[in-house]
Amino acid sequence: MENITKDLDFSIYKNVFCDSIQAIEWAYKNGLPKDALIRTNSPAVLLRYKNNNISNIEERWTVDELDNFQRAIQKLTNDVFDLMLNINSIERELALTVALSVHQFQKLLYKAACLEENDFTESRLFIYVDGEVGPAGNIMNSPWNKLLSSNSLFSTVRYTLLDDEWKVLTTKGVSYWKRLSVAGYETIIFRLATKLMKKLPKRIFKKEILMPNENELNIEIASLLTLHGIKITKIQPKTLLSSKYKVLDTNNKAIYDTIFPVMRRRVEKWVTPSAVDATMSMFESYLKEQINQFKVLVIGWGEVVTKDSGMKQAVLANSPSNISGYALSCVCKKNNIPLLSSQHGVTVEISKMHSMLQILLDSTVSDVVFSYNLKATDAEKGSHFDNAKHYAVGMPKRLMRMRSRYEISKYLSPIVYISTNLYHMGFSISSNTDYRNSICEKKLVNKVLSRLPHKVCYKTYPEDNRRYADKDPVLSDVDISDNIEIFSEKIDMRYLVSKYRVLVTTCATSTLAWPIMSGKPVVFINQKNKSPLTDDALISLSKGIFVFNDQDESFHNKLLTFLSQPIEEIERLWKEKRKAHKEMIREYFSMHKSDAGRRAAKIILSEYF
Repeated sequence: MENITKDLDFSIYKNVFCDSIQAIEWAYKNGLPKDALIRTNSPAVLLRYKNNNISNIEERWTVDELDNFQRAIQKLTNDVFDLMLNINSIERELALTVALSVHQFQKLLYKAACLEENDFTESRLFIYVDGEVGPAGNIMNSPWNKLLSSNSLFSTVRYTLLDDEWKVLTTKGVSYWKRLSVAGYETIIFRLATKLMKKLPKRIFKKEILMPNENELNIEIASLLTLHGIKITKIQPKTLLSSKYKVLDTNNKAIYDTIFPVMRRRVEKWVTPSAVDATMSMFESYLKEQINQFKVLVIGWGEVVTKDSGMKQAVLANSPSNISGYALSCVCKKNNIPLLSSQHGVTVEISKMHSMLQILLDSTVSDVVFSYNLKATDAEKGSHFDNAKHYAVGMPKRLMRMRSRYEISKYLSPIVYISTNLYHMGFSISSNTDYRNSICEKKLVNKVLSRLPHKVCYKTYPEDNRRYADKDPVLSDVDISDNIEIFSEKIDMRYLVSKYRVLVTTCATSTLAWPIMSGKPVVFINQKNKSPLTDDALISLSKGIFVFNDQDESFHNKLLTFLSQPIEEIERLWKEKRKAHKEMIREYFSMHKSDAGRRAAKIILSEYF
């Protein structure tokens, strides 16, 4: 279905914001002049229309410029948090909420900084795209309608994509036995125990673990605690209408007035003068919304998490450094209930860019953090917001058992490239824009993967939330490569590692842990401007796996030469790294060989129960 404002005359617009090929073609059919300037950050649009009428709206963001923008974020977040703690009657969790709001608002500031002075006074059209989306809702459009609302010559038209579909992460197509072999018996115990305990009288239990969400290590810990007679209870905050509780926002003015000068200076540094007031107005509204959400969640959690005088309790959470987690922490403190969390994936200990994400670390809000290794513990401790006790307990069994899962006889391609090319519609932990990331990925496909003498599987990143309306332009290059097959099903790589002999991936993200723990040859591409390894991690990983740095001269040729060798030769070279590989795992992945859940459960039993 197409949506169009009936009285809109497309022919009068010479400057248009749009991130969809289909929507642009629709606008042309409805009278938009072919010489109208189309401004976009969509890689698909920029690569489809190679003419002077298509403009990259993010062109100002050079690597150096974006690096400067990002480097100041951590200090900004720290300063705002410290300012909040100096306000009387502001609890720590509310101060964290404000600091997180400032941090998250940088995504909108990044967008505002793309606008020019005449965007606020001259005629502009924004083609807003609707379509199938993921759990986060429609994030396919930049907020031009909000930023330019003061311009009387600005118009927005909605277009609904035709023949549209979108899929989210699933285990459909993965056999029950394969899922079980990855999940393990501890997951079965956890699932059965939670269902059974929910039906049993609460009075028969003396101890209880409250779980708002899960991760691999938390499931393993909880399954072991059930064997000690501890009740496992899943919890969610009671749903409340936030509009009903806006009277609670009594501190909003004091908060905003305190951080206004700091934010104003930040905004003025990056946006054109006419965008300053609009951006600050949006920040004020956003901040009020986040504070109100926090206070509503405090009430919602307060009706679920209450102190039971006859029972010892603790909360075991996954990634709690968000507004819901802050509210939960606030309630836990009032009820003297410890909030525990465990690491969710390997990233903080290996990623150079993660230093600007300290506000999102578990130690920001948890009383106790269980980490995989001492490097992760050190990173958490080094945070400006650290508030936790730390224990390095090792990796969960789900990751550890990757090594024992071989299906070589079933492989279709000896090499798999595990893509981490996830677009962000704005700045991320990368010094590249989405367009530059797409160019880098296309070069890798065309200069390396498509030229290999081996069959290659290109495994797309299984993104849940749709960033752009169009198909990733990189996949068009993959499609025409004779030796590459695409695996685009939204299935996690953990279920596929066993099917391939050589595993190639890039970026210091949690994806890396699954190949690393498989015991198979891993080729890692360290990208200087996209989630690179820390300097120390680079040294260790260069010994323990095959690492190629994209800033090296002849990078593509070196990688092509290496991967063109017989698979048997790559496997032989891999065996020579066995000792260094084990040391790398101990230092940067799992400091213990097994029993992470048991180790954490023992600490919980001795310290908190």
